[in-house]
Amino acid sequence: MKTRVTVETLTDEFNEAIAIARETRNAGAVTQAALAKGKLHGLIVDRKESGAPGDFAGLTSAEEVLALVSTELGPETAALLAAALARGTPGEPVDAVDEVTRDEGTTLN
Repeated sequence: MKTRVTVETLTDEFNEAIAIARETRNAGAVTQAALAKGKLHGLIVDRKESGAPGDFAGLTSAEEVLALVSTELGPETAALLAAALARGTPGEPVDAVDEVTRDEGTTLN
């Protein structure tokens, strides 16, 4: 019998792991399961360098940077960067981010 693995089933497993870890007062296990759950839902992203040193050195405008980011990391990442660059004052909402979020309405419970 094959078990289908989905975001929902993995979330349930992480929730169960968190509950057991809390019962046993294992803070490290709680942290690990919470981090894994956040990654699963796209809320935590491991960062990695892309390209060679100096790849951005010759770029002279935000548009050129965004084009390279789109090519290297995808249009969603470029849209998020554009929204961050467009943000005037820290703390102000940016409508563009809502249009490109990975899992709209997804929250960690």
